[in-house]
Amino acid sequence: MSRVSFLRHAGCVSPEDLTVPVVVIGCGAVGSHVALMAAKMGFTNFVLYDKDVVEEHNLPNQTYEVSHVGMNKVEALTEVLQRFNPEVSVESHIEFLTEANASALRGFVVISTDNMESRKLIIKAATLNISVDGIFEARLGFDYGEVNVADPLSVEDCDNFTNGLKDDKDIPEGPCNLRICTTLVGLVSSYLVHQMCALAAAKKESQPWTYKRKSVFNLTPTLQHIAF
Repeated sequence: MSRVSFLRHAGCVSPEDLTVPVVVIGCGAVGSHVALMAAKMGFTNFVLYDKDVVEEHNLPNQTYEVSHVGMNKVEALTEVLQRFNPEVSVESHIEFLTEANASALRGFVVISTDNMESRKLIIKAATLNISVDGIFEARLGFDYGEVNVADPLSVEDCDNFTNGLKDDKDIPEGPCNLRICTTLVGLVSSYLVHQMCALAAAKKESQPWTYKRKSVFNLTPTLQHIAF
């Protein structure tokens, strides 16, 4: 895909500024949308981790189509990304990230797993890892979402992130029809990718990276966005 395709936002950031790998850990609702949105901004280098397969109930809130049902999410997301831009390259890992392979983290790390223990493992592996440029994480309820951003070289950032994670056993499960809202998925994912682009733009201009550690989105009763 030519540079011309991305001219509408090239004044902010263009494909030649977006060569850093985007490592998406968890290719579900947020992960799949973040990957596709990042590709639409001009990122072309992706590393995907997920062991799950696409199921029919995933279709409304993830980027997959009916033809992907039964496929591994990594394989399906690779097809989605390369259909949009054949120049996209994908390093596929049909597995969950574990302590054994976490040392390979690099680039922009996107944490979108569905449990807290894996998030703790990832942030531990990314902390003070000079191969990691930025850490981006999203959490979702039905009407509440948040995006957390951390500088991997800031122990304070990473400690704050870890300290904000509950244990999986302490998180109540909501009703099956109030678990995830597709519109909120799109909003949170887009905002996360915007933060990735802001970091890339700062690197391009050799400027300090300014960011909000936490951004909260609440849909009740109307959309509220709080960043701090």
